[in-house]
Amino acid sequence: MRETLIYIFLIWWSISIAWGQGTVQGNDWLTVYQQGIKYKDASNNKKALQLLEQAYELHPSDSIKRDIASVYYDRGIYRKSINISQELLKRDSLEADLVLIAKSHEKLNNADSALVYEKIIAKKNIENANNIINLAKNYEDRDMLDSALVVLDDFCIYDNENMAVNGLKAYLLYQTENYEESLDEYRKLRDAGDNSTTTNYYMGLAFARVDSLWQAYECLKVAARKDRYKNQYILAQYGIVASKLNGSEKEGVNIITQAIEKILPDETLMWSLYNTRANAYIRLLKFEEAIDDFKRSLTYKPDRLTDIYHIAYLYTIIHDRANADRHFQMFINNAQKSSNPDRYKKWIEAAEGYLKRSKEEHFFQGDDENLKDF
Repeated sequence: MRETLIYIFLIWWSISIAWGQGTVQGNDWLTVYQQGIKYKDASNNKKALQLLEQAYELHPSDSIKRDIASVYYDRGIYRKSINISQELLKRDSLEADLVLIAKSHEKLNNADSALVYEKIIAKKNIENANNIINLAKNYEDRDMLDSALVVLDDFCIYDNENMAVNGLKAYLLYQTENYEESLDEYRKLRDAGDNSTTTNYYMGLAFARVDSLWQAYECLKVAARKDRYKNQYILAQYGIVASKLNGSEKEGVNIITQAIEKILPDETLMWSLYNTRANAYIRLLKFEEAIDDFKRSLTYKPDRLTDIYHIAYLYTIIHDRANADRHFQMFINNAQKSSNPDRYKKWIEAAEGYLKRSKEEHFFQGDDENLKDF
């Protein structure tokens, strides 16, 4: 009995050693292959590759070769994966080989080559959702948005309930300024249970584009909350919309302030945020705060002459005549030197009218010091 137990132990020990070394004794290719697949499934690709290549030597077959190509892909050796798959395609044009080649080219940033194979796959099997998404994104990267929408529409003939495809379609419709169609797709996504940050954000932007500001506000508010108020661009759009709604101006000012504190230098967006907050302050009758924000916005777009005019006009409201005079004159000087003075004709006339009246008031008040500025 003792000898039998020792014998069983030695057999178990020898098998364990063989497994640990990634080799199998004898010529049982199927056992070697199955163990290689087990290692592959466990993401131990080095041992998987050793066993699969050993199995291929014992029993050459395209099926094993295909698994070897897949392991090379998993290990990041994409060129080797492509070479093996192309060799297999000479004998049989299986979709799996085309897919692996396309994916490998994507990993190697060979967008042109990836596009070629993705188009071939789409012709062979329009119902391959992953390939359709990759193909549409490849078109998007080339600014071929109409082509991207065509392939997505072709897929939707067979399957109009794929959430990933429908989400990409809704986004591309927004990017192509088909806002109503985009909203239709986003509504479908919401009805299907998609209440994600991304869906609410772009749905909010689309509502804003068609001037449905309250609906835009609701979507952007949800997007900001789901994102835990971290993304400055979501906050920016949320704040801009809120500041335009009666009764939500204070909320808009607070959200825009949060966005400004988070945002990286972006001249266009920073100008927009300060300008929007300035207008919100005007609606709240906080004119000095509005002046400060218009001045901040000018640091990003100094050629926005109308902002100088707004500053001058706000100074008249708070009865700061000296600053009003100075900014109206600044506006007139810059407008007359601009490339298109006629654009500011009515504004210049209004500013000159104000300065004329101001000069008369200074004269009758005996304010000779301020008259020197005219």
